[in-house]
Amino acid sequence: MKRTKKIDEESLVTAHVYGDTIEISTALGGIPVMKKLDKDRMLNIRTGEVVEVHHITSRADPKNYESLRSTFKRLKRLIGANFFGGRSELWVTLTYKHSPMTDPDKLYSDFKNYMARLRRKVNKKLIYIVVIEPQASGSLHAHCLMKTPDKSTLFVKNDEMRKIWGHGFVNVRRLKDSDNASAYLMAYLTDIDLNNLEGNFEDHNKEKKIIKGGRLGLYPVHMRIYRASRGVKQPLKLKDTKESIQKKYKLDGLMPDYYRKFEILKKEDLEPFEIETEYYSRKKAELKRAMAKVERKV
Repeated sequence: MKRTKKIDEESLVTAHVYGDTIEISTALGGIPVMKKLDKDRMLNIRTGEVVEVHHITSRADPKNYESLRSTFKRLKRLIGANFFGGRSELWVTLTYKHSPMTDPDKLYSDFKNYMARLRRKVNKKLIYIVVIEPQASGSLHAHCLMKTPDKSTLFVKNDEMRKIWGHGFVNVRRLKDSDNASAYLMAYLTDIDLNNLEGNFEDHNKEKKIIKGGRLGLYPVHMRIYRASRGVKQPLKLKDTKESIQKKYKLDGLMPDYYRKFEILKKEDLEPFEIETEYYSRKKAELKRAMAKVERKV
């Protein structure tokens, strides 16, 4: 049986902890090397070199795609740290009856007014993450994950929600407790490989994933893809050795649920380097520990 690869225990790593997921990576970030001088120039604080800023002007620009991937990675962690399914949470899709609607500023303005009316209707405090998605036509609509921070039941009928929105079709659904909310929504919004990026530990079938191909290329350049309300918690970020992270979260001796390694190419004559990333499910880790304990007793 082929064993899953893993990061060396002595390696210095960055760990992101959100919901059921522990993501460990050898990408450390660190002190920024480049300092912005103005909109067109950056200063390398190590070498003193001034370089021109690469402005993304086309959706086909590879840097635009990489920027979108990074944005969705942050979004996935944010969703995972705040939404877990249950009766206090809803996933609402908001569309426009008149299309194409291509103005993200108008969408965010309409959404702000919608949330104010919704809070008055349900008479509850609500926190949310809202994500803009372009349709194949380029017309924009919004997906919103919302919940009551006190975990009280949140229920609004689809017809009532449509009236509160007031601009077109609305779809209200509830994620089950067993759903990996972040992975489910990210699969719905993008064509990024969940196994490589999302750390999805659920055995969803293809029909449930609702994969949409080519969606990233439809986002307008420089558009702010998502926004989060006050009260949304940031995922925990730690820097330490992998061994220390494993001990802290009781992952000692466990193989990761998923491992990936990719090469980062550097400019000019600099050597490329590799980034390793692991994902662990805290629930699966607990189950593995319990099974190991039983086996030791047998």
